[in-house]
Amino acid sequence: MIFRPFLLSVNEANAFVLACEETREALLVDIGDLDGRIEDFLHEHRLRLTTIFITHDHHDHTGGLRSAMNRYDAQVMIGHSAAGGARTRKVAHNDEVRVGKFTGRVLATPGHTDDSISLAFPGLVFTGDALFSGSIGGVTSPDDGRREVEHIRRNVLTLPDDYEIHPGHGPSSTVGIERRYNPFFV
Repeated sequence: MIFRPFLLSVNEANAFVLACEETREALLVDIGDLDGRIEDFLHEHRLRLTTIFITHDHHDHTGGLRSAMNRYDAQVMIGHSAAGGARTRKVAHNDEVRVGKFTGRVLATPGHTDDSISLAFPGLVFTGDALFSGSIGGVTSPDDGRREVEHIRRNVLTLPDDYEIHPGHGPSSTVGIERRYNPFFV
């Protein structure tokens, strides 16, 4: 597995490239900007961007989507309530996402937005703005906060302790650390 995080200048959002070494197929998680470093990385490693996974529909996670779609023939995967287009596949909880020989699973993590989804592959999970190291994503109501905590607890924190958590902003963590020390779950 090829994996690389990118810190973008748009609200210091994270973007991630995950690729299969054998097939050279790549997935990009969130794209606040089509940063030249992402394009250079894809080119340098001879990767073919086949999928763009959007964790939620906020500009710092989608701002570079139009540019990427113009540049690459990639399918876009978004949550069920987000707007779509010709190359868009709406995904929901437990849907599979394939990248070469790797299979991931979509996890419902609504609360920050109604369409917030996370994506788990063996050993790692991309949580967008639902779960951060030591925190959770901002919400607009107490009900949204309860819903976010419930979905994270049920769908993310039930993964093995050593799974890496890669959030939409800030540093990465692990499921074990967040389950034990994140004040929203202890």
